[in-house]
Amino acid sequence: MLADSIAISDFPGFSNIDRALNKVESTLQEFVQWQPKLDSIPDVINARKFETDRSLLQEVLRDQYKINAPSSIPTQLIDRLGAENVFTICTAHQPCLFTGPAFVISKAISTIKLARQINQQYPQFQIIPFFVIGSEDHDLDELNHCYVNGKRLTWDTEQQGPVGRYHLDNISTVIAELKGLIEFHAFGPELIRMMEQAYQPGHTMSEAFMQILHQLLGSYGLLVLNMDDARLKKRFLPYIKTEIFSSASKPKVVETQGLLASKGFEPATYARDINFFYFDTGYRARIERENGSFNIVGQSLEFDDKTMLAEIENRPEKFSPNVIMRPIYQEIILPNLAYIGGGGELAYWMERKSQFEAMEVPYPMLVRRDSFAIVEDSQMDVMKNYGVSMADLSMRTDLLINQITESLSANPLDLHLELKGLLEWMEKIRLKTIEIDKTLGPSIEAEKSKLQKSIEHIEKKILKAEKSKLEVHLNRVKKVKEKLMPDGTLLERRENFMTFYAVYGPAFLETLMADFDPLDFQFKMIKINA
Repeated sequence: MLADSIAISDFPGFSNIDRALNKVESTLQEFVQWQPKLDSIPDVINARKFETDRSLLQEVLRDQYKINAPSSIPTQLIDRLGAENVFTICTAHQPCLFTGPAFVISKAISTIKLARQINQQYPQFQIIPFFVIGSEDHDLDELNHCYVNGKRLTWDTEQQGPVGRYHLDNISTVIAELKGLIEFHAFGPELIRMMEQAYQPGHTMSEAFMQILHQLLGSYGLLVLNMDDARLKKRFLPYIKTEIFSSASKPKVVETQGLLASKGFEPATYARDINFFYFDTGYRARIERENGSFNIVGQSLEFDDKTMLAEIENRPEKFSPNVIMRPIYQEIILPNLAYIGGGGELAYWMERKSQFEAMEVPYPMLVRRDSFAIVEDSQMDVMKNYGVSMADLSMRTDLLINQITESLSANPLDLHLELKGLLEWMEKIRLKTIEIDKTLGPSIEAEKSKLQKSIEHIEKKILKAEKSKLEVHLNRVKKVKEKLMPDGTLLERRENFMTFYAVYGPAFLETLMADFDPLDFQFKMIKINA
C-alpha cells in the first residue's frame, strides 16, 4: 500500500532537469511533443502517420519466444499486433546481470500500468506494453553486476563486444553466491530456481534477461523484444544510410542541446558525426570518416563510399546504433505511442525532437517511470516521530543529524545572537580606538576574527555534547537513512529486485502494480503487506 509520496519536482535526490521536466507546468514543454497525460493519447495516435511493418514484428517475436519461452508463447498478444488499432507503450534497458537495479523492474511495471490506463480510457484501441532489450551495449562494467541484500555480485568474463551476445558458460559461481544471500528467505528458493533456469550454460545474456522478464511479468501482458536481429536491422537500413553518409543527427541534436543549455541544463549525450558502431564477434567499434574513407576505430577495417554502401545493404545487422540513433531504431520497429524512462533517459530523449522531425519518424509521448522506496512500519514510525521526510533522507548524513539534533534540543544550539552582540561591541571598540590611532584598526579586526572563530568552536562543542545526549534518537534516524538511501543512493538504483522479492514474493510485484501511476509525477513510499 502507498504509505506516502512526494512530488518528483520537490525531491532533491533527482537531477535538476528531472525535477524541471516533471513539474505540472514544465518549462521544458517545448522540447517534448506531448504532455504526459491520458488526454494526449488521441492526438498521439492521429499524428502517427507512419507505416510499421507489423508482420515483421510478429515474426521476430514468435521466433524469439520459441527460443526463450517455448512452453508459454504469448500467441494471442503477438497476433493482436497485426491490427491497425493496436499500439505499444515501451521501455528499454540493457541486459544487466539478474536484471540489474530494481528500477529496471519498476520501468516494466510502469509501462504495464500506463498501457492499462490507456486501455481503460480508450477501449477502441488496444495498447500492449513492451520491454525492449538494449542487447547491443558493450559496456560490460556497467552490466556485469548487481547488489542483493547489500552484497555486490559480479560476473567476470573475458568476452568482448555486445554484452547481450555473451554466453553464460561460467556463471555458476555467481549463482552459488546468490544462493547464500537469499536461500533462507521465504521466496529465495523460487528465485534461485528461476535464475538457474535462465542463467545457464548455452544461454546468452539477452536470452536470460528476456526469460526472467517473461517469467516475472509475462502474465501481466508484457512483451519483450530483443532488437539485435538482422531482420529488424534490414527495416532500419534507410536510416543507417542516411546517418552514415549524411551525418543527419548531429546538427539537430547539438542545436537542441544549445537551447537546453540556455536554460541551464548540460547536454545529456555526445552526438558524433556518425552515430553508429560496426560490430562483429568480439568487438563493437565506432565508425569514423577521415580523408574520404570510413574507418572502424581499433580495427584494421576501412571502407570507401561504394564498399560501405554495399556493406550496409548486404549486412545491416553489422551496424549498431549508439545512444543518439537507438531511439529512432526503436520507434520505426514498434507502433509506439509513449516511451517510459528514468530522468536520465528522458533528458537525452528531450534532445531528439528535431532529429525525429528531420527523419520523419513519429516522436512518442515521454513519461517518467515511477520511482519508489519499500518502507516498513518501523521506518515510517521513526520518520514520523522525528519529522524526517524522504527528501530529508537524501541529505548528507552529517547535515541530517545536525538538523535532527537542533530540532530535538530543548536549548538553542547556535550562538549567532550572542556573536552578533559581541561583534557590535568590538566594532564600537574599533571605532574608539582608531580615533586615537588609525594604525590600531587592523589589530582590532584580527581580534574580531579570533573572537568569531572562538564562538564557532564553542558552537561545535555544544552541538557535539547535544548529539551525545541524543545518541539513541540519532542512531534511529541514521539506521533508517542507511536502509533507505545507502551512500546517498535510492535503493531502487542500487538493490536488485530479488532483495525485496525474496522476502515478499509475488506481493512485491502486485503491490507495485497497484500503487504505481506514471502520470502522477510522485516519488512513492510503499509498504508491502505480505
